[in-house]
Amino acid sequence: MKIGIRKPSVNKRIAARTSPKRIVRSKVRAPKGFGWLTNPKKAAYNRVYHRTTKKACYIATTVYGDPDAWQVERLRQYRDNVLTNHLLGLIFIWLYYEVSPHLVVLLKDVRPLNQVVRKLLDAIVCEIPTSEVT
Repeated sequence: MKIGIRKPSVNKRIAARTSPKRIVRSKVRAPKGFGWLTNPKKAAYNRVYHRTTKKACYIATTVYGDPDAWQVERLRQYRDNVLTNHLLGLIFIWLYYEVSPHLVVLLKDVRPLNQVVRKLLDAIVCEIPTSEVT
């Protein structure tokens, strides 16, 4: 048994860096944004993750007027703890973040519509069990 730091020979180090497999991998790369082609599951997860970690709940923030309202926080916690664990939840989150910025433009200045959406969100928030969001 040898004692000390392992130091491979120069020939082995060069061979490891110039193997055909390594050359092909370094030359053949999908362009940025084509992760859905090389690894679709990881790309879907990353897309949802990056959109939801911004701490953005567009509609709830617009309706309640404060991004730190307790109702908005509860909805965020439900999204993070429950919806992200299921495929249908991830699809819902993706659809929500595709559609909600456009809905916010409609909700922004229309007070009666804002109140209706607020009552709907209040009903949803009251139905979320506190055990699922902690």
